[in-house]
Amino acid sequence: MNTHLIADAVRNSRGREEATVWDRLFAFWFRRLVYTQIWEDPEADLAALQLPEGATILTISSGGCNALSYLAAKPAQVYAIDLNEAHLSLLKLKLAGLRALPDYATFWKFFGEGDAASNAALYRDRLRPALDAEARGYWDERDVRGRPRYGYFTDGFFRHGALGRFIGFAHQLAKVARIDLGALLKDDATSPARLQALDKLHRLFHSRLARWMTRTPALLFSLGIPPQQRTLLGGDQPLNEVLHQRLLRLIDVHPNATNYFAWQALSRSYVGPGDTCLPLYLQRSRFADMVRGAGLVTPVHANLRVFLESQPARQIDAVVLLDSQDWMAPDEIRALWNAIDRAGNDGVRVIFRTAGAESPLDGPELASLRDTWQRDDARSAAGLAADRSGIYGGFHLYTRKAD
Repeated sequence: MNTHLIADAVRNSRGREEATVWDRLFAFWFRRLVYTQIWEDPEADLAALQLPEGATILTISSGGCNALSYLAAKPAQVYAIDLNEAHLSLLKLKLAGLRALPDYATFWKFFGEGDAASNAALYRDRLRPALDAEARGYWDERDVRGRPRYGYFTDGFFRHGALGRFIGFAHQLAKVARIDLGALLKDDATSPARLQALDKLHRLFHSRLARWMTRTPALLFSLGIPPQQRTLLGGDQPLNEVLHQRLLRLIDVHPNATNYFAWQALSRSYVGPGDTCLPLYLQRSRFADMVRGAGLVTPVHANLRVFLESQPARQIDAVVLLDSQDWMAPDEIRALWNAIDRAGNDGVRVIFRTAGAESPLDGPELASLRDTWQRDDARSAAGLAADRSGIYGGFHLYTRKAD
């Protein structure tokens, strides 16, 4: 795996030796499969972007859920860029599923449930022949326990990946603390069982164990939180308190009956096949559109800025940065936005999230970018409110200033 790209992306606080060590450890950790599901809400993204049909979208891939879900906007092209080859291999596998699997039920069995023994044969017979050499090598490779990675889809795919295992660990802590996760997920807001579970959750997050865990950077790597983002996430509050508040936003603001992020957090699964509580790309009614649009999604292993610099000028309609700028030093952020300025058309829209509330473009070191870019405060606020995952402190939509 080409690891230097990830190492370059987390080069924060180089002046402090301790931070540099943690950055290197995170870069090493982030080579693996971290996210089996992306934790940014694509419906909030599309509502904020308001894209016309035929748009060209550039997004960081992560687990590929949103790159595929953006096909609902009927784009001309979606470039899914990532430094992590494991995440790109997951996107390629999903694209292979759309090309090679016969129907929605089979696609759902493999990618929505991911826990049937027969999925191993489905991979070997149908998906593997549709993969390129890099993705085939990734899924065929044996993990530390000696079994091929495609076996993840036979015993609960969403329990795998660094974040999936961390959520499993959190479930064990909840079990020890006798927190009824089912009541948090399914009961009415005022039910005694749910209120009791919320009280126990509060006590767990404010325990000595939680305070110790959140002071240890390496223990947060499984959440995909690099050292610099940990600082932004905490701000002037204890990190255990911030994480507690974010979890409550995830499970207590939007109706859980339609919030698949809450289901993944509290049950480590989706509700079931259909349309009510699933990512757009997994919805039954959209399956035919996903199959037709799969060829429009192009996975790219590259640094996002370098890829933008390779594109023709004024061709990109939308750029989705996820939370990547939380990882970056100011000079790299400036170079990234200059690349967007060159490759984006006059109406280009850029969205991203931040662990804290503030946009990096508001800082004094990046003041020059504000000569070109303006934040849409109303649509940014609406995007944050609409994001069912609830785990970010800020949602930001920028457009180019009019001449």
